[in-house]
Amino acid sequence: MQYERIEKGYMAYVEKEEKMMSTLTRFCISNEIFSAQLSGIGAVKSIDIGAYDPGKKEYVRHVLPDVWKLVSCQGNVGLKNGQPFIHAHVTLSDQD
Repeated sequence: MQYERIEKGYMAYVEKEEKMMSTLTRFCISNEIFSAQLSGIGAVKSIDIGAYDPGKKEYVRHVLPDVWKLVSCQGNVGLKNGQPFIHAHVTLSDQD
């Protein structure tokens, strides 16, 4: 991951073979970021997404293979069990 400190935060670039969420979580831990907002665009591959099913009280997960355009990623960083936890929503697109 590459990053640069800017006036009120960081600008980060997650490298091609890095896993986005775990890389950003490690970054938050190492920089003591416990509360933040995040946004991003780019591309992802073999993305694992999920949504909470309130009826079943569990997450339904899907792995989408191939490369996807990350049209939008909006989220926040909070604490879960005393550690930074990223909650994000994404909009994805492919060539179709």
